[in-house]
Amino acid sequence: MNIEWTPAEIRALREAMRRSPLEFARIVGVTKRTLSLWESGQTSNMHESSKRLLYQVLEDATDDAQQRFRTFAANNSRSETAHAPSDGDLLLATADESASLLAWAEATNVGPLTIKDLRDNLRWVTREYLKSPTLPLFRRVVQTRDRAIELLQGRQRPRQSAELYGIAGWSMTILGWITTDLGNPEIAERHLRAAWALAENTEDNELRAWIRAAQNTAAAWRGQYDEAASAAADGLTYANAGTAPLILASARAIDLAHLDRRQESAAAIQQALDIAVQLQDEPQSDQFAGPFSCPVERAGGYWSDAALVNDDPAKSIEFATSALEQFRSAAPALRNLGSERMVRCQQIKGYIVLGDLDVAATELAEVAATTPVEHRVGPLIQRIDEIAQLACGTTGCASRTTEIIDVASAFRQLADLGPLPALAAGTNGN
Repeated sequence: MNIEWTPAEIRALREAMRRSPLEFARIVGVTKRTLSLWESGQTSNMHESSKRLLYQVLEDATDDAQQRFRTFAANNSRSETAHAPSDGDLLLATADESASLLAWAEATNVGPLTIKDLRDNLRWVTREYLKSPTLPLFRRVVQTRDRAIELLQGRQRPRQSAELYGIAGWSMTILGWITTDLGNPEIAERHLRAAWALAENTEDNELRAWIRAAQNTAAAWRGQYDEAASAAADGLTYANAGTAPLILASARAIDLAHLDRRQESAAAIQQALDIAVQLQDEPQSDQFAGPFSCPVERAGGYWSDAALVNDDPAKSIEFATSALEQFRSAAPALRNLGSERMVRCQQIKGYIVLGDLDVAATELAEVAATTPVEHRVGPLIQRIDEIAQLACGTTGCASRTTEIIDVASAFRQLADLGPLPALAAGTNGN
C-alpha cells in the first residue's frame, strides 16, 4: 500500500489502533506536540525517518488495527474523488472522535457512558434505516459490533460484560437484517447464528425474539417457509416484551399460508389481531426502532400478505388500506416508509387479483417514482417482481398489463444494491 502519511492517514492509524494522542505519541517515539503538528498539517515536510517510524508502527499493529487502517485508506481514496463532507458528516465524525475517548477516560476499561454511547449508536442506525443510504449505516453497525467485541477482551464488571454481549448481539442481528434486505439471506444467517450465541450470554429474551424474527425473514426470503414458521414459533416463546410478539405471530401467518395450512394461518392472524388489541390497550416500547419495532400498521402488511396467499384478495386490500391510513397519519419523523412501501405493494397485488389494473398501474407508478434508488432493497424488489408476475397472468387490459411489467422492469434495473462490504459474521471480519 502506497502511504504518503498525510495528516488524515496519521490520524487514521492512531484511531485504528484505538489510542489517545498521548499513547500514540509514546508508541511512535515523539512528543504529543509533534504528533499534534503532524495531524493538523502544520508541518509542511515530514522527515523520511518519521515516515519509517510510522510504517514500523503500522507493521507492528494487530491484524484488526491494520484492517481498520486499510478500510479507512480505501474509503478516503474514494471520498476524495466524490465530494466534500457535509456539515452533518463533520458534526457526526467529530462526535465519533469524542465518543472514542470514553473508554479511555473512564476508570475501568468500559463504563456506563461507553455502554450508553454504543447503544445510542444502534438506536440511531435503526431510526435512520430506509431513511438514509443503507451501506453507511451498515458500516456504522460493524464499527459498533467490533468495538463491543474489543472491549469484551479488556477489564469490566460482570454486568458490563453482559451489556457488551448484548450490544454485540444486537449489532449482529441488525447486520443480519440489513444483509437480507441487500439480497443475501444466506450470508445473513451467519450473522444471526453468532448473535444467538451472544444472546445466550445475556439472557436477553427480547434480543432472542428479534433474532428469530430476523431468521424468519431470511428463511422466508429464501422460500423456506417451514424453517421460517419454526423460527417464528420459537421466537414467540421468548417474546415477552415490546412488539416482537406481534411481528412473529404475523409473519408466522404468512409462512403457514404458503405451506397451504390455511386454518393454522387464520388462527395465527387471529393471534396477531389479539396481540394488536392488547398492545393498543397496554402500549409496549421496544429497545430499537425501524426493523426492530412492529406497530400495528406494519403488522397490517403481514396480514394483507397472508390473506392474499389464502385466496382472499378483498380481505387483503382491507388490511392494507387500513394499515396505509395509519402510516399516513404518523408524524413525518416517525413514518416508516420502508414498511409502508411493502404494504402498498400488497395492496397493488390485491387489486391485480381482483382485476382492477387501472388502480394497480397508477399505484405502482407512484411507488416507483417515490422510492430512492438506494432504498430499493431485496424484499421490495421481490414484491415488485411478484406484482409483474401477477399482471402477466391476468386477462385484463393489455396496455395496463404492459405498463405494470415495464414499470417493474425499470424498477429492478435502477435498483442499486451495491456490493456488500467484505464483512460477515465473524468478529474479526472473516
